[in-house]
Amino acid sequence: MNHILGFYAQAKMVLRQRECLLEQVSLMFVRSYIRMIGILPRKWSEEHGYYSLAYALLIAMGSMFIATVACDLYEARQNLTLLGDDIVVIIGGSLIMLKIYFHGQHSSEIHPIVDKLNGLHKMFAEYNGRSRLKIKRLQCSFYLFEVFAFSFYIFLIVLFATAVMVPPLLTHHGLPYRAHFPILRWENSDQHPIGFAIAYIFQVFWTCHALLSIVCMDNLACGIFLQTALNLKILCIRFREISAQNVEERESLDELKSLIKIHQYIINLIENINACYYLNYVAQMGASTFMICLTAFEALLAQDRPMIAIKFEIYMLSAFLQLLYWCCAGNLVFFESLNVADAAYEIPLWYTRSKEFKMTVAFLIRRAQKPLQFRPSPLYGFNIKTFTSILSTSYSYFALLCTMNK
Repeated sequence: MNHILGFYAQAKMVLRQRECLLEQVSLMFVRSYIRMIGILPRKWSEEHGYYSLAYALLIAMGSMFIATVACDLYEARQNLTLLGDDIVVIIGGSLIMLKIYFHGQHSSEIHPIVDKLNGLHKMFAEYNGRSRLKIKRLQCSFYLFEVFAFSFYIFLIVLFATAVMVPPLLTHHGLPYRAHFPILRWENSDQHPIGFAIAYIFQVFWTCHALLSIVCMDNLACGIFLQTALNLKILCIRFREISAQNVEERESLDELKSLIKIHQYIINLIENINACYYLNYVAQMGASTFMICLTAFEALLAQDRPMIAIKFEIYMLSAFLQLLYWCCAGNLVFFESLNVADAAYEIPLWYTRSKEFKMTVAFLIRRAQKPLQFRPSPLYGFNIKTFTSILSTSYSYFALLCTMNK
């Protein structure tokens, strides 16, 4: 409990003093939350058997949830609204299941990434140069934003879960999600009241766990993006400060080379992140495209039934905000990586210094002109351009569905 509340205790400390020294980045807390819900082991060989059992149980429950919804596709085939409802739930559930499986299988790669980013945070936080207060303010500002984003998405899933779970209790009609339990027929409350209650509890539990999981997992990924952008931003500040220091050129050159090593370290870290998160990236882009177009189409079909239309609009808003967060965080990294070249060029009178100094700066400028991106090569990276492209593709599919439905 102390660790859970520590996330907000540190935020409270930051609000009181914006130049305080943060003990650790928000990623450390979010990673702990994911571990607590059973989907991010340190090493499977080091975990207790109960942790492996809990993970396997979650995978089994998620698979069962998707399978029971998929079994309803045949019964809903004659009604586009019901059919679309099932498909949306299957796509969303499959995305969550894929991410849960991914985090479980790639935990040995994710943990070092988080530790390395926390190490960069500590290194910059302990800097004692002229810009130390500015760096601490930046770190605190990013931390507060990440706390706000995490809290905002937690608030949204509470609303979402309430909207899904409460109506069946009030109307006494159906489960939170349409589903079919072959042979058992638990979806029928009149014939199997006990089985129906079990099915309801099962769907509620899985919904709560799945929503909490996706918020934590996405905040971890987007937090990695944001921390990378923050480190690049601090690096720019440090580059611009080199010439402001009243020291000999040799010391300035050594400082420049040490910062270039950090820049190269961040580049290699991004490559490792892209390799680790490749499957996650592809799944996110594909699911977002189909979720947005399909939920928009279903909301249009249900425009004469406000409650159903609102449900699909909530689905669409969730997919939209999820994709927006990913792309905005990635976009920040894209532009901050280009700013490194500007910061190097803005070192006053660098072109009047020794040949070695000039060649070192020129090398840095040339390398930094190639933007850094979080991307599943050869697909597009996560940025605003990709966001608009996905929305455009979703609209094209939406228009095609509307044309076919006429």
